[in-house]
Amino acid sequence: MLVFEGFMDFLSYLTIKEHPAFSLNVVVLNSVANLDKAIPFLQCNNNIHLFLDRDEAGRTAMAEIVSLCPQSEVIDHSGLYLGYKDVNDYLRAKKRSGEERAKTPSPHAPSVRPAPGKPGPKVGGR
Repeated sequence: MLVFEGFMDFLSYLTIKEHPAFSLNVVVLNSVANLDKAIPFLQCNNNIHLFLDRDEAGRTAMAEIVSLCPQSEVIDHSGLYLGYKDVNDYLRAKKRSGEERAKTPSPHAPSVRPAPGKPGPKVGGR
């Protein structure tokens, strides 16, 4: 059972995991205010993997799930996006840093130079 606070967090998770094929149930709360509606469903699961926001509301929701689902192993995955509010913020920051690296040539990019006395690489394909 995977639990996400928001739909964008779930979509970001799928992007990070490159659209995994999994057979787990998923709950998207859209707000921790909806947690009460999800508790009966969560209580039917042995393992609950949480991807909640790293804020007071997320910590409170996690504590409530642990308290109301004592038969379940509750696993907090918020350490995976440490330093970010949620999975979506983590993914956006990761993409921004990747875009910045793509704009800046790598100092370790190999240059193609012909050996002395040899013709250079073919250009144009003919």
